[in-house]
Amino acid sequence: MRHFILPILLVFTLSSCSTYQYMTLDSSQLSKNDNKQFTWENDTLRLIYSINGKGGPFRVDVFNKTTQPLYVNWKKSALIRDEKPIPYFDPNVTIYGTSSSFAYNIGRITLASGTSTASFALPEGLDFIPPGTGISKDLPSIAKSGDLVTYVSDSIPKEMIYGPDGIYQAKYRRVRYDEKASPIRFKSYMTFTLGTQTAPEFAETHSFYVGEVLQTGAEPDMFTLYHPQAGDNVFVKRPAQ
Repeated sequence: MRHFILPILLVFTLSSCSTYQYMTLDSSQLSKNDNKQFTWENDTLRLIYSINGKGGPFRVDVFNKTTQPLYVNWKKSALIRDEKPIPYFDPNVTIYGTSSSFAYNIGRITLASGTSTASFALPEGLDFIPPGTGISKDLPSIAKSGDLVTYVSDSIPKEMIYGPDGIYQAKYRRVRYDEKASPIRFKSYMTFTLGTQTAPEFAETHSFYVGEVLQTGAEPDMFTLYHPQAGDNVFVKRPAQ
């Protein structure tokens, strides 16, 4: 019986060895708020990008700062990586609505403030955002644009994490990049219309890149340098070598 135990233990050990890469995203165009979300605004709208979790789930908050209706054309919006677009449009979407105390009158009709959640078909790919209100939309994850695994050389010295009690927790290798040298760069391209659906369209483009990669064998719930609630932290599991 002992002849079978060692091979089984060896197979289990080899199969349980995984390598993870934890990535911090940056942008030369956008600032980050206290939640590490990317923020941008002008006189017309405010955008908040949140990218966190396995494979880089992507969410954008769009807030209409004007006294006119704002429309988002998702059919003309996309994630762009390596000159290839990944359309944002999905006929079955979940939209989360929020509003401020701003009131907008159309004749005798006043739009009321409130919150809502809905799931429905939008064949035209257009979202309507009343004045002083905003929506949140889940977009394609970064992983849908291609492989996110980055090469990390074994020659890079390992760093170690210790807990508050001084007990060793994990080893990892760290690589930092500026925007030009980053192995993963992508853009968000969004198309809007202000006032009426037939008004001239305008677009906003924002760039992102991986600024840091931490490679380790520690899983997400055991790696304290990974912050799952931060809007700029993603991770991938590297295939076995």
